[in-house]
This record gives sequence, C-alpha cells and structure tokens, in this order.
Amino acid sequence: MDADRAIAIIESVLAPKVLNYVQREIIRGIIAGSSYQEIVKPGSEQVDANESEKYKISYVKDVASELWKTLTPRLGKKVTKKSLAAVLLWYIKQPGFRLAEGDDSSLEDLRLMSPQRSDDIESSGATLDIDGGFYGRVEEFATLTEWCLVKRCRLILLVGMGGMGKTRLAWEIAHRLDRQFDRTIWRSLVHAPSITELCTDLLQCLQPQPLWDLPDTVEGQIERLIACLKQDRYLLVLDNVESILEAQVQCGQYLPGYDGYDRLFRAIGELPHQSCAILTSREKPHTIARSQIVNPQLVRSMNIDRMTSPAAYQLVKSYGCPQLPAAMWQEIHTHYDGNPLALKIAVIAAVEMTGGGEKMLELYPLMKQGKLKFQNIDDVLARQFDRLSEIEQQLVYWLAIEREPITGSKLRADLVLSPHVPGDIINALQSLSRRCITVCHERKWSIQPVMTAYVIRRLIDRFVTELSPDLLTNLSRSDREHNFFHLNTYAIIQSKNTERVRQIQIQSILHPILDRLSTIWKDPIDLSQHLHQILTQWQSLNPIPSGYLVDNILALKEGGARN
Repeated sequence: MDADRAIAIIESVLAPKVLNYVQREIIRGIIAGSSYQEIVKPGSEQVDANESEKYKISYVKDVASELWKTLTPRLGKKVTKKSLAAVLLWYIKQPGFRLAEGDDSSLEDLRLMSPQRSDDIESSGATLDIDGGFYGRVEEFATLTEWCLVKRCRLILLVGMGGMGKTRLAWEIAHRLDRQFDRTIWRSLVHAPSITELCTDLLQCLQPQPLWDLPDTVEGQIERLIACLKQDRYLLVLDNVESILEAQVQCGQYLPGYDGYDRLFRAIGELPHQSCAILTSREKPHTIARSQIVNPQLVRSMNIDRMTSPAAYQLVKSYGCPQLPAAMWQEIHTHYDGNPLALKIAVIAAVEMTGGGEKMLELYPLMKQGKLKFQNIDDVLARQFDRLSEIEQQLVYWLAIEREPITGSKLRADLVLSPHVPGDIINALQSLSRRCITVCHERKWSIQPVMTAYVIRRLIDRFVTELSPDLLTNLSRSDREHNFFHLNTYAIIQSKNTERVRQIQIQSILHPILDRLSTIWKDPIDLSQHLHQILTQWQSLNPIPSGYLVDNILALKEGGARN
C-alpha cells in the first residue's frame, strides 16, 4: 500500500467531497518528505493545459494552505505541512477509526507517513539489534509521533524491562521521522561516557569547533548544547540510559560522578528549545519524574510493555516458528509475557534444537513444566536482577515463590527475617515498579511470568548449593546462618497458602530441588540422613534461629520419602 491510504483517510474525512489531482499530488509529496518546490512538476501529462500554467510553487502553496485550513477542524488537530503525518497518525487511533492490531497494512501506513532515511542518522557507539521486521507497536508509534511532531515534546523517556524493544522502537521513530528534523543523532550510553565526554561529542557533531574553544565547565557545555538545540530542530536519541544509573540502590540514582546528567536532562526538559530528545532505559531516572511534574506537557514517559499476541506471533513466525494451536500460542505468549527478545531467543534456540517445523511442538510440554530455559534470556534477566538492592531482591524472590498477586501486608509477613520497616518495603516496591519489574493491580503485587521462572531457577540453585555436603562441617553459629541463608530466609512450600498454590510450589520448587539432590545422593536413605544431620545441627543452636529452614528441611525429607 502507498500514499493512496493517506489520501483515502483524508477523503473519508472530507466526504462526499474528493481531492483533485493537485491536492492528491501535494499529499503524495508530503508523505514522501518532499518540499513544495519538489512537488511542482510543470508539464505533467496528467495535468490539463489550462491547469499547467497554474501549477507553480505559489499555486501549490495556496492549494496546500486551503487544504490545511479545511482539514484542521475535521481532524481535530492543527494541520500543517510538517504536522500532516503526525495528525493522520493521531486521527487513525481515535475511537471509530482504530487500525487492526498486527495488520500489515496498518504498519505500512505508518511507514509511508514517516519517510525512511536511516542512512542520515548519525550514530556512534550504538549497540543495536535491528534485524528483522518491525511488528506491532502501532499505538506506541502513533503516540510517540504525536509527541514529537504535534506536541513538540522536549524530552521523552521510553522505559521498560530488558528485551521489550525500547531500542527497536526508538530506532523506528528516528528512522521514520528523520525528515521532520534538521538532523537526527543517536548515541548509546552503554559504556557510561562521562557527561563531559557526551557533551563534547554532541557539540563537535552539532557545531564543529576546536576542542580548545569548548567551555571548560559542564554548565557551560550544557548551555552551549541548549543553544544548538534552539538554533535548529534536532532529534537526539540517547540509548541505554540505565548504564549511568547506580545499581543495588533505590531506582533512578546516578552513578557517583555522573550527576551532570541530572543537569543535562533537566536543561533539555525545562529550558525552551525546538528539538526533541528521546531516552531509552530499563529504569526511570529521578530527573525525569521531577521534570514531568515541572513541565508535564513537554516532558513525558512511556512504559514499553509486552507485545500484543498477534504482533508477537508475527515476530516469532518470521524466525521460523510453525503454525501453533491458538491455546498453545497463548500460553507461550503469557509465559514470556510478550517480551519480544525472549520470544525471539526462545524460537531461534528451539529451531536449532529441533531442526524447526512441527518438531518444535515437542518442546511445548517442557516449557509448561518450567524445565525449558534459554541461557540468553537468563542473561538478560540476570543483568536486571543484579541491579536490584538487597530488599528489592528479597521482594522479587517472595513474589516468585507466592506465584499469585499478593498485598504489601502479605509480603511484610513473608519477610520474617527482614529488619526493614513497612516504609522501606513500600519504597522498594515503588522502586521495583519504576524498574518495570513489578505490576500492581488492585493493591496486589506480582512479577512477570518469565521473571518468575528465572528467579525460581536462581533460588533453586542457591538451595542446592547450601544443601551441598561440603557445607556441613563444624562451624560457628554465624557461619551456619550464613551458609544456610537462603534456606532459612525463603520458604519452599507455604502451608498457609491455598492448595493450588502449594501444589505449584511443590511442582516448581520442591521437586526440582529433589531431582538435583538425587544426582548427588543416589540412595534416598543417604539424602534423608544428610537432611537429618542439617536439622540436628541447626536445632542444636541456642536459641534456634527464626526462619524457614526447619520447615524446608522437613518438606524435603517428606518429599524425598514419597519419591
């Protein structure tokens, strides 16, 4: 489909009136990113003799001006040459004119309305995975286009878990809106450049000059950078912003020595200029939250969540996934929570393991049982998990153990060994939300299924390590408490939970632990004696430490005896 789609939208708005040839050529030219001068085509065989004399640039401008005036009240947004594509994108997502999710023609409309010129995007240090097609994200793309071109936002944050497609979406925006800006510049922060390095790089790109002529201070460099953003209209994309944020503390704090980024982002969001900066991050910097309060119309953020099921299915089919029964695909989509990177990795690995085709269906039972894992997905999740503070990690472990959404008070009851007060737990839950790890619905908290599966595997690894025979030696009380930290801090099975949840915990935690231990102790009697020895030594401590170790050992002994 070509620009005829845009013409059809406009004619549906103007019905019963239709566009004449010159108006249609104006629309075609603008959708292609042409200037009025480039639209003028004297002598065109499709223009009659009487019309050809009038088909000059002044005539084209007059026709276009009248068309914009006519369309503005009909579309509900001010239409100009520069805003036409964005207004059409906004219009088609309104009630009564909603594009079908995952429809190829809808995506083609978006591509044509935002011409591609990716070779003009100036990139340095970007680590991009932009292979394959771009699927879904119709609503997100339309909204971002409106923010960039109609609302003229100064600062936009795309935030979401690793693998959700933030970089891919930002690339598509830069790729398709390039002609709407004087220049598009892409920089990755994955290697955490200092603020001085970034400002120097950007200034040299925007306004080449000798290094000795650059301001000496960060404030001076930011001031000159804002002056550049005022002079011309730039699209600046800064990818991987989480790289300059500190790990294992509350979300959104900058690394030591990186506070200059706070000043840069505040300046871009709060000082007047005509450019737009798009940031991508797994976490929301506190600067953005503050600037959204100060200037909510010009500083905005968008959570990049799961891909819809139809769009995700298009994605996996492009990597070799066979036709799947609807119920099976829905379970797979739910298991990976629509994470495009996780789905892509799973499909590619499954194709490699089975040779593709219908043989891939053989892996489905393993996935349902939680026995199928892919290292690349775990690597993505591990990087996200390792950034969490201690209390955030504890909360994520418990949310994975609980399996169902639970209240904050239930979480506090689970944390029997935690010295943190309720306020600390609330702050940690809010921090996890800003990291896009937790979901809160009706005051109940949960985490995504793919994160649950990863965290449970991680917890099982630690349980098995602590049950190793190498750790059962005559140690001091503090050493024993340290060696059995996870066994005493987290429950394998919770007796107070519903029968359904207990059965899930037995299948997903208890049985996998026993399977792993059976490779160390071939004889169940030897395993039972080892567990009894741990229990005896633990109960010999005076006083016996509070926690879950006793219940966990008893559950393992009972489960082992039944097996």
